[in-house]
Amino acid sequence: MSELFTYNRLKFNKKKAQRNFILKAEKILNLTDLELSNKLGISRRTIYEWKNERITISQIAAIKISKWSNISIPKNHQIIDWRLHFQKAGKIGGRNRFNIYGNVAMDENYRKEKWRQWWNMIGQHKKVAPGFQSLIKIKIPRKNQLLAEFVGIMLGDGGISKYHTTITLYSKEKQYISFVSKVINKLFNLKPKIYKLKYANAVDIVVNRKKLVDFCQTIGLVIGNKIKQQIDIPLWIKKNKGFSRACIKGLIDTDGCFYNNSYYVNGKKYSYLKIAFTSASLPLVNSVAQTLINIGINARISKDQRDVRIENSKYVFKYIKEIGTHNHKHLEKIKKWKNRENVLE
Repeated sequence: MSELFTYNRLKFNKKKAQRNFILKAEKILNLTDLELSNKLGISRRTIYEWKNERITISQIAAIKISKWSNISIPKNHQIIDWRLHFQKAGKIGGRNRFNIYGNVAMDENYRKEKWRQWWNMIGQHKKVAPGFQSLIKIKIPRKNQLLAEFVGIMLGDGGISKYHTTITLYSKEKQYISFVSKVINKLFNLKPKIYKLKYANAVDIVVNRKKLVDFCQTIGLVIGNKIKQQIDIPLWIKKNKGFSRACIKGLIDTDGCFYNNSYYVNGKKYSYLKIAFTSASLPLVNSVAQTLINIGINARISKDQRDVRIENSKYVFKYIKEIGTHNHKHLEKIKKWKNRENVLE
């Protein structure tokens, strides 16, 4: 469990107080949701949930945000003991268990026997049994460039729990959402479900398959908090240049950006297209930089060791030509810059 979830929670009495507190802090700090989540060591989805006030913010996170942004935590709030919070969640789970299995005693052996009876009579015949994921077989792909790109996408915007796999993308990235869904379908013969997040400009691409979770672990992905576990590019990808290029593409298509750096000298405007990748995992940052260098693209790591940057135009062009992108927002940025500067012809 993430450290920020084992602290007391703050419940604000005024509606939108929590949302406005986070928005104001992001504006002052000039941070995106992704950058703030990396700074806190949590998932970007948690920031979304805090913003739409579906869950209460942890007290320690609120204190950190307040300290960084130099703004006060909104008054008129309650401090909720996290142990009471999980007791309440446990009661809800108990009611759900009763609705599914009936009055099952808490004796562990008796409970297991009752579960086996339910499974033999009902559970195994359901396509997706309540309370857990169906062990339906999936297509197991061979290691190739498409799988390596999927790993990059997962290392960037993906997350794995015990029973399902999720990729969170901005809802405006419609073409890329469609592309990622097709990648999953082609690799695993699975059609993911897409859920629009309420009060957040994002969607979750979700696959509810335990078999996929198990397979993802065999190729180097991890269950739980990626930042806390300091994820890295799997070795089988690092050893192959083609796989490395594909993985980097997935990483920068999710957690990277193309941006213009413009300035004036003697009244003349100069504009250069640059590339940046951001992560709070130091091993991943180091591996991305080293992988780019190994394939002939000069890259540097920022002083705070969170960003990998490609700043020389020669190497930006080399990246576009040799690695490229499947994310339409990056393609649009490249196209606009190309049309304006007319230097990529």
